Amino acid sequence: MEDYRILPVNEAYNDQILRIMEAAPIQAKGLVIRFDKSPDVFALPRMKYSECFHVGFFSDESLKGVASLGFHNSLIEGKEENIFTLFNFYILPEARGNHLSARAIREFIPLIRERARYGIAITMRGNKPAESYISHTGNSFLPPSCIIDRLCIKSIILSSPRKNQTPFNVRNAVIEDITEITALLNTEHRQRFMGLRFTDEGILENLKIRGLNVSDYYVAVNRSGRIAGVCLAWDSQTFRRTTVVRISPALLPFLLSYRLMSGVLPIAAFPAKGDCFRELTITDYAVADRNVQIMNALLCEVYRRNLNRKYHFINFGSCMTDDLLRAADSFWHFNTVSSIVFTSLDTDKFNIPVRLPYIDIAFL
Repeated sequence: MEDYRILPVNEAYNDQILRIMEAAPIQAKGLVIRFDKSPDVFALPRMKYSECFHVGFFSDESLKGVASLGFHNSLIEGKEENIFTLFNFYILPEARGNHLSARAIREFIPLIRERARYGIAITMRGNKPAESYISHTGNSFLPPSCIIDRLCIKSIILSSPRKNQTPFNVRNAVIEDITEITALLNTEHRQRFMGLRFTDEGILENLKIRGLNVSDYYVAVNRSGRIAGVCLAWDSQTFRRTTVVRISPALLPFLLSYRLMSGVLPIAAFPAKGDCFRELTITDYAVADRNVQIMNALLCEVYRRNLNRKYHFINFGSCMTDDLLRAADSFWHFNTVSSIVFTSLDTDKFNIPVRLPYIDIAFL
């Protein structure tokens, strides 16, 4: 087993980290894709986390992989807690098999103990190296972990026109809506494990950080004129894209059908090798009484507004146990499923009750 050093890395290693990510593509339904976070791999962590740590795996002076740890506040049993997230574990093929991920977690443990009791990680279903660390670690320095739910991302394909057939009218938000939006989001997130806490000022600050406007929120209004639902539709391609690396021959019949449909429907052209999908992500969503019909109204309006803007997908996601996912069932869509892994350094808290764990898919 080759000897590796684990050392802190920062923005000075940005280009090297991007090259490592390029060397770690993913097989997905006949496609080989990669998650492209150029030009700045650190942009996403800066937006999400209050504090971040990044380490690199070095063989001699050569960087062979990277791992990251971030902290942010979430609601656990109604109280704000500092939560840690393990993310961006990428290792070059020649360095795999050296238990580098486990060694990175061991490096992170002292940082975690000083700051947080609870943590999460998201692992794509079928990622056997990552799944091997869940539940049965076989290492005393790794905290216990378990899968608390599955994360389901429904990618809605923009194809044929659709109408909002619900009694809810959907419009863009205005600044006067912010207080009602905040109240809806807080009502939703108080019901969720690892939900977030919202304030009017925080929402406006987050929009500024993301380069968005209040009008990027969609609000569903009932017949009495009250706001009954809200969501934010975010094009985050400035810092995260899904790029096509290779197309399997097995996918060619689908591509032929896709091209035929694009002749009669307003479907965006399928990306060629090296190009990326254009995607919108639904985030900051909440509906009164968790009403699926209101969520469907919001999705219908986002879909209608963007049908002719050459987007491929609208991504809407939640845990598999969330009934709100049914709001996307009437659309042409496909599912991407991952595991939500929970861990706690406090063994008394490891079996904490979990309901509707919240994951903001915009930051995956």
